Amino acid sequence: MLFFTFFGGFFELLFGLSAFAFLGFATWYASSLKYSKGLRDLWFGLFVFFLAAFFYQRNSFFVYYGVSADILVFLRLFLTIGASVLFLMASSHILLSKELPAHILFVFISAGLVLSLYAVFVAQNAEMEQNISLIVPMIGLAYLFLSFVSQPNLKHHLGLLIAGLVMFGFFEQMAFFTFLGLPFSYVFTLSLLFILAASYFLMEAEFCALDKKEIKQNLEDFSDNMMNILKGSPFPILISKLTDDTIVFANKNALKLFELDASELSRYHFKDFFVDADNRKLLLEKLEHIKEVQDFEVLVKTSFGNTPFWLLASANVVNYRGSMVLYSAFQDITSRKLREKALQNQADRDPLTSIYNRRYFEECVSKKIESAHMKNKNFAVLMVDADHFKNVNDKYGHKTGDKVLMEMAHVLERSLRPDDVVARYGGEEFVAFLNDVDEDVAVTVAHRLKNAVSNAVVYSESGEPVSWTVSIGVAPSGISDEVSLMIKMADDAMYMAKQHGRNRVELYIAENFKNFENLSDRKDQYHPVFGEDEDEEISLLDGIETSHIIED
Repeated sequence: MLFFTFFGGFFELLFGLSAFAFLGFATWYASSLKYSKGLRDLWFGLFVFFLAAFFYQRNSFFVYYGVSADILVFLRLFLTIGASVLFLMASSHILLSKELPAHILFVFISAGLVLSLYAVFVAQNAEMEQNISLIVPMIGLAYLFLSFVSQPNLKHHLGLLIAGLVMFGFFEQMAFFTFLGLPFSYVFTLSLLFILAASYFLMEAEFCALDKKEIKQNLEDFSDNMMNILKGSPFPILISKLTDDTIVFANKNALKLFELDASELSRYHFKDFFVDADNRKLLLEKLEHIKEVQDFEVLVKTSFGNTPFWLLASANVVNYRGSMVLYSAFQDITSRKLREKALQNQADRDPLTSIYNRRYFEECVSKKIESAHMKNKNFAVLMVDADHFKNVNDKYGHKTGDKVLMEMAHVLERSLRPDDVVARYGGEEFVAFLNDVDEDVAVTVAHRLKNAVSNAVVYSESGEPVSWTVSIGVAPSGISDEVSLMIKMADDAMYMAKQHGRNRVELYIAENFKNFENLSDRKDQYHPVFGEDEDEEISLLDGIETSHIIED
């Protein structure tokens, strides 16, 4: 029997325990393997087998102290059967990666125990006892050999092959002893234990290499899948380097959106597509703080600098092929922005003349006055009113009156600077804000406006030329910074101009207006499109469903 002869001495026993300790360490080291539980069962099986050999070698010692020889033989057979069961369990874990079915274990253990009891206590046949102690574990070793060499891709798993050969070596030793009567070799047996331990280290190394290769392949597959997802994304996607802003990837929709040449991506820079440099700077500032920006509106252009369009951008900083890049996905919101602008214009502009309305003027000028005050600059507010406008309506009709108002708005708008603001305040009254002017310049501008309007001509429905004049009141800064009060002062000055003969300009001077009262009834000056309440706002949205506007 294996180890029966060779572990009799102290040094043989010490070396045997050392071999098992080394094998135990190797078993622990290989605990990450999928069949590590089978390797643990194998170690326990070999160790139990070693105990059976120990009792066989020390048989005379126990008999000397009064232990029955039959009990010793039965104990040895019981341990041998236990080792064989562990061998079968190990083979099941290694080959099938699952527990050996309980009914098989029960049958094997029951048969072994019955045979052992029969051989020891009934037949009392020493040859039968020896055959049981040899043939039963040979069955387990044969299964272990098949389990190791039946693994897939064995040619790439040298550790499994070596472990299988070790099992075959153990089986061979016992077969030679059983059938040929050849003695066991202590050196060979001990060498097999060390070789088995070495095979475990090799298995672990091969597993790590295979795992690393599999992880690399999975990463490559994941990268390929992500690239396919990015390429097929319904949203335009750009990836640009953080170092030099060079574009390194653009999917099909991005190529089309920005009119890029796919073969020359490296010559494009993300910054070149921004219409507003400050807009890009704000985006980068947000990314610097939070690394990810969602729903950021940007005004961009194509690589050929065509008409700008609006995009909703989502961007974040990611690692792409070993470099930190800016990943940006876009959604075209140009049509939405146009609808928003149209609705905003409808809210801010007068529906007849298309210039700003009273509400927008008051909101905008409040900010401009605040800005002028901070910069210590002068400004002025002008009130412009058409003279005898009721006569135009009565004589030529309201359609011609509308033409007069539209032409008057266009003349005022054309005659002022982009930084100035002109609005229809009510009826035939228009109001203007002149930025960065003193009272002398404001009066000069007012006279220029008066002359420009008096030179304007529209034609009635019958083809008659219609001319008209305006009276203008000027309210300079320095008296008040309140928009409503400035408008009131300009309005008083304008009515002073009307009292003094119309078609003239009057500057608001506080001393001149102490005893001034508005003697004219303003209600008869209103255009019929307005009601009596001059605070009422007119909007193109009145009477029109919003959904219909958006569809148009």
